[in-house]
Amino acid sequence: MSNNSKYSGLLVFVVGGSGVGKDSLLIGAQRALESDDRFYFPRRLITRESVAELEDHDTISYDEYTRMVVEGEAALNWQAHGLCYIIPKSIETELRSGKIVVCNVSRSVISKAAAEYPVHIANITADLELRAQRLASRGREDAECIKARLARSPIALPENVPTTQIPNNRSLDDGITAFVDALSRLSQTQELA
Repeated sequence: MSNNSKYSGLLVFVVGGSGVGKDSLLIGAQRALESDDRFYFPRRLITRESVAELEDHDTISYDEYTRMVVEGEAALNWQAHGLCYIIPKSIETELRSGKIVVCNVSRSVISKAAAEYPVHIANITADLELRAQRLASRGREDAECIKARLARSPIALPENVPTTQIPNNRSLDDGITAFVDALSRLSQTQELA
């Protein structure tokens, strides 16, 4: 049974394959909406050093990740690509206050989260060739790793969770504008609910 009726806000999960530009769009939207108190962008905790211009997260150790999960400090947690990720439990305060909470998560946690929180998916897409270029420009992986990453079959999105498709094949500014517009529409829908 879902407990999401205790939250008047909405948890927007930004998902999409590697290289679609999720982090870039999130950072751009956060900057564009920083003075709009309807939105909250929590910082993920990841067991990897952050690169400020590429993503916005706090670095934690594997031991700290384990401790937070065991002690119930994680609203969501998952492991992927040899790393561990946490969305902090503090998002619940923001959801109770009616905010749109926007974060990048693994598709593997969506169904579980949707049983606990009101969820909407923002599915970012981009052409395969462009994704390969973006991954190469990050400089984290060699060409073989990028090829393997792009060849993986995507995890299907849950059919029972509302989804907005956001193509990100043009300029970064165009992508940010499309994403901010989609978030603004979701906020208006929340206000009417």
